[in-house]
Amino acid sequence: MDRNVIGVIVGFAFVFLMIFVATVIQKIFKLSNDFSRKIIHISVGNWLFFALYYFTKWEYAIIGPVVFIFLNYLSYRTNLFAAMELKEKNPGTVYYAISLTICTLLTFVPSPIRYLPFLGILAMTWGDGFAAVIGKNFPVKQIRPGKSWGGSLAFFVFAGLSAAVYLFIFQPEMAASRMSQLAIGTAFLGAVIEIFSPKNTDNLTVPIIIGVLAFVLGI
Repeated sequence: MDRNVIGVIVGFAFVFLMIFVATVIQKIFKLSNDFSRKIIHISVGNWLFFALYYFTKWEYAIIGPVVFIFLNYLSYRTNLFAAMELKEKNPGTVYYAISLTICTLLTFVPSPIRYLPFLGILAMTWGDGFAAVIGKNFPVKQIRPGKSWGGSLAFFVFAGLSAAVYLFIFQPEMAASRMSQLAIGTAFLGAVIEIFSPKNTDNLTVPIIIGVLAFVLGI
Protein backbone atom coordinates (compact mmCIF):
# COMPACT_ATOMS: atom_id res chain seq x y z
CA MET A 1 0.00 0.00 0.00
CA ASP A 2 1.21 3.49 -0.84
CA ARG A 3 2.86 5.29 2.10
CA ASN A 4 0.61 8.32 1.63
CA VAL A 5 -2.55 6.21 1.76
CA ILE A 6 -1.31 4.63 4.98
CA GLY A 7 -0.76 8.13 6.33
CA VAL A 8 -4.36 9.11 5.59
CA ILE A 9 -5.67 5.98 7.34
CA VAL A 10 -3.37 6.37 10.35
CA GLY A 11 -4.21 10.08 10.61
CA PHE A 12 -7.97 9.52 10.72
CA ALA A 13 -7.55 6.62 13.15
CA PHE A 14 -5.43 8.77 15.47
CA VAL A 15 -7.84 11.72 15.50
CA PHE A 16 -10.94 9.60 16.07
CA LEU A 17 -9.11 7.65 18.78
CA MET A 18 -8.28 10.90 20.60
CA ILE A 19 -11.92 12.04 20.38
CA PHE A 20 -13.05 8.64 21.70
CA VAL A 21 -10.53 8.68 24.57
CA ALA A 22 -11.55 12.22 25.56
CA THR A 23 -15.22 11.21 25.49
CA VAL A 24 -14.59 8.15 27.70
CA ILE A 25 -12.48 10.15 30.18
CA GLN A 26 -15.16 12.81 30.32
CA LYS A 27 -17.92 10.33 31.10
CA ILE A 28 -15.91 8.28 33.64
CA PHE A 29 -14.68 11.27 35.61
CA LYS A 30 -17.72 13.46 34.90
CA LEU A 31 -15.54 16.24 33.52
CA SER A 32 -16.78 19.38 31.85
CA ASN A 33 -16.91 19.70 28.08
CA ASP A 34 -14.37 22.46 28.39
CA PHE A 35 -11.84 20.02 29.87
CA SER A 36 -12.49 17.22 27.34
CA ARG A 37 -12.32 19.81 24.55
CA LYS A 38 -8.80 20.75 25.71
CA ILE A 39 -7.74 17.08 25.80
CA ILE A 40 -8.77 16.85 22.16
CA HIS A 41 -7.20 20.23 21.35
CA ILE A 42 -3.80 19.25 22.75
CA SER A 43 -3.72 15.65 21.51
CA VAL A 44 -5.06 16.03 17.97
CA GLY A 45 -2.48 18.62 16.93
CA ASN A 46 0.19 15.97 17.27
CA TRP A 47 -1.16 14.55 14.02
CA LEU A 48 1.59 16.60 12.41
CA PHE A 49 4.20 14.04 13.53
CA PHE A 50 2.35 11.34 11.57
CA ALA A 51 2.05 13.73 8.63
CA LEU A 52 5.77 14.36 8.41
CA TYR A 53 6.53 10.65 8.75
CA TYR A 54 4.07 9.32 6.18
CA PHE A 55 3.28 11.97 3.60
CA THR A 56 5.39 12.83 0.59
CA LYS A 57 2.60 14.54 -1.39
CA TRP A 58 0.59 17.54 -0.22
CA GLU A 59 -2.54 16.23 -1.94
CA TYR A 60 -2.70 13.41 0.58
CA ALA A 61 -1.48 15.46 3.54
CA ILE A 62 -4.41 17.89 3.42
CA ILE A 63 -7.15 15.25 3.12
CA GLY A 64 -7.56 14.87 6.89
CA PRO A 65 -7.48 18.59 7.77
CA VAL A 66 -9.92 19.49 4.95
CA VAL A 67 -12.36 16.72 5.92
CA PHE A 68 -12.29 17.94 9.53
CA ILE A 69 -13.17 21.47 8.49
CA PHE A 70 -16.52 20.08 7.42
CA LEU A 71 -16.85 17.52 10.24
CA ASN A 72 -16.01 20.11 12.88
CA TYR A 73 -18.48 22.56 11.35
CA LEU A 74 -21.13 19.83 11.40
CA SER A 75 -20.29 19.12 15.04
CA TYR A 76 -20.39 22.84 15.85
CA ARG A 77 -23.92 23.02 14.45
CA THR A 78 -25.27 19.62 15.57
CA ASN A 79 -23.10 18.59 18.56
CA LEU A 80 -21.84 15.53 16.64
CA PHE A 81 -18.71 15.25 18.82
CA ALA A 82 -20.20 16.29 22.15
CA ALA A 83 -16.90 16.06 24.05
CA MET A 84 -15.44 18.96 22.10
CA GLU A 85 -18.44 21.27 22.03
CA LEU A 86 -19.31 23.94 24.59
CA LYS A 87 -22.71 25.16 25.75
CA GLU A 88 -21.67 28.60 24.59
CA LYS A 89 -21.19 27.85 20.90
CA ASN A 90 -17.62 28.47 19.76
CA PRO A 91 -16.36 27.81 16.22
CA GLY A 92 -12.80 27.33 17.48
CA THR A 93 -12.63 23.70 16.33
CA VAL A 94 -13.52 24.78 12.78
CA TYR A 95 -10.78 27.43 12.89
CA TYR A 96 -8.40 24.76 14.21
CA ALA A 97 -8.95 22.59 11.13
CA ILE A 98 -8.65 25.58 8.77
CA SER A 99 -5.32 26.54 10.36
CA LEU A 100 -4.09 22.96 10.15
CA THR A 101 -4.97 22.89 6.44
CA ILE A 102 -3.10 26.13 5.69
CA CYS A 103 0.01 25.21 7.69
CA THR A 104 0.05 21.73 6.14
CA LEU A 105 0.00 23.24 2.65
CA LEU A 106 2.88 25.55 3.55
CA THR A 107 4.85 22.71 5.13
CA PHE A 108 4.58 20.53 2.03
CA VAL A 109 5.80 23.24 -0.37
CA PRO A 110 9.35 22.16 -1.38
CA SER A 111 11.66 24.41 0.60
CA PRO A 112 14.85 24.22 2.69
CA ILE A 113 12.76 25.41 5.66
CA ARG A 114 9.70 23.26 4.91
CA TYR A 115 9.38 22.06 8.52
CA LEU A 116 8.96 25.52 10.02
CA PRO A 117 5.27 26.33 9.26
CA PHE A 118 4.20 23.51 11.59
CA LEU A 119 5.64 25.58 14.45
CA GLY A 120 2.37 27.50 14.22
CA ILE A 121 0.38 24.33 14.83
CA LEU A 122 2.55 23.41 17.82
CA ALA A 123 2.03 26.87 19.30
CA MET A 124 -1.73 26.45 18.93
CA THR A 125 -1.75 22.84 20.12
CA TRP A 126 0.51 23.00 23.16
CA GLY A 127 0.82 26.71 23.89
CA ASP A 128 -2.80 27.76 23.48
CA GLY A 129 -4.07 24.46 24.89
CA PHE A 130 -2.20 24.78 28.19
CA ALA A 131 -2.73 28.55 28.32
CA ALA A 132 -6.46 27.89 28.62
CA VAL A 133 -6.11 25.10 31.19
CA ILE A 134 -3.56 26.82 33.42
CA GLY A 135 -4.94 30.31 32.88
CA LYS A 136 -8.32 29.29 34.30
CA ASN A 137 -6.86 27.51 37.31
CA PHE A 138 -3.94 29.86 38.01
CA PRO A 139 -5.01 33.17 36.52
CA VAL A 140 -2.50 35.25 38.60
CA LYS A 141 -3.60 38.59 37.14
CA GLN A 142 -5.64 39.56 34.12
CA ILE A 143 -3.89 41.26 31.22
CA ARG A 144 -7.20 41.84 29.44
CA PRO A 145 -10.61 40.11 29.65
CA GLY A 146 -10.11 36.36 29.32
CA LYS A 147 -6.31 36.62 29.28
CA SER A 148 -4.04 36.32 32.31
CA TRP A 149 -0.32 36.34 33.07
CA GLY A 150 -0.64 32.73 34.23
CA GLY A 151 -2.10 31.63 30.91
CA SER A 152 0.41 33.63 28.87
CA LEU A 153 3.34 32.20 30.82
CA ALA A 154 1.97 28.68 30.25
CA PHE A 155 1.66 29.47 26.54
CA PHE A 156 5.28 30.64 26.37
CA VAL A 157 6.64 27.60 28.23
CA PHE A 158 4.69 24.89 26.41
CA ALA A 159 4.94 26.46 22.96
CA GLY A 160 8.69 26.86 23.43
CA LEU A 161 9.24 23.33 24.72
CA SER A 162 7.14 21.72 21.98
CA ALA A 163 8.95 23.75 19.30
CA ALA A 164 12.34 22.71 20.68
CA VAL A 165 11.39 19.01 20.73
CA TYR A 166 9.94 19.25 17.22
CA LEU A 167 13.06 20.91 15.79
CA PHE A 168 15.34 18.45 17.58
CA ILE A 169 13.46 15.54 15.95
CA PHE A 170 13.06 16.90 12.43
CA GLN A 171 16.02 19.26 12.11
CA PRO A 172 18.74 17.54 14.18
CA GLU A 173 21.48 19.15 12.09
CA MET A 174 20.32 22.64 13.09
CA ALA A 175 22.67 24.58 15.35
CA ALA A 176 21.56 24.71 18.98
CA SER A 177 21.63 28.53 18.92
CA ARG A 178 19.31 28.64 15.90
CA MET A 179 17.04 26.01 17.44
CA SER A 180 16.78 28.04 20.64
CA GLN A 181 16.11 31.22 18.68
CA LEU A 182 13.25 29.60 16.77
CA ALA A 183 11.73 27.98 19.86
CA ILE A 184 11.86 31.17 21.95
CA GLY A 185 10.74 33.33 19.02
CA THR A 186 7.77 31.08 18.30
CA ALA A 187 6.78 30.99 21.97
CA PHE A 188 7.04 34.75 22.46
CA LEU A 189 5.30 35.68 19.22
CA GLY A 190 2.53 33.16 19.83
CA ALA A 191 1.94 34.40 23.38
CA VAL A 192 1.64 38.00 22.17
CA ILE A 193 -0.73 37.06 19.34
CA GLU A 194 -2.85 34.98 21.71
CA ILE A 195 -3.20 37.88 24.15
CA PHE A 196 -4.41 40.35 21.52
CA SER A 197 -6.50 38.05 19.33
CA PRO A 198 -10.22 38.88 19.26
CA LYS A 199 -12.35 36.48 21.29
CA ASN A 200 -12.44 32.89 19.99
CA THR A 201 -10.11 33.60 17.04
CA ASP A 202 -6.75 32.48 18.45
CA ASN A 203 -7.06 29.08 16.73
CA LEU A 204 -6.79 31.07 13.50
CA THR A 205 -4.47 33.92 14.38
CA VAL A 206 -1.76 32.06 16.30
CA PRO A 207 -1.00 29.20 13.88
CA ILE A 208 -1.57 31.10 10.63
CA ILE A 209 0.50 34.17 11.52
CA ILE A 210 3.36 32.02 12.86
CA GLY A 211 3.06 29.52 10.00
CA VAL A 212 3.12 32.22 7.31
CA LEU A 213 5.99 34.12 8.93
CA ALA A 214 7.92 30.88 9.25
CA PHE A 215 7.31 30.12 5.58
CA VAL A 216 8.19 33.60 4.32
CA LEU A 217 10.87 34.71 6.75
CA GLY A 218 11.98 31.54 8.52
CA ILE A 219 10.92 33.45 11.67
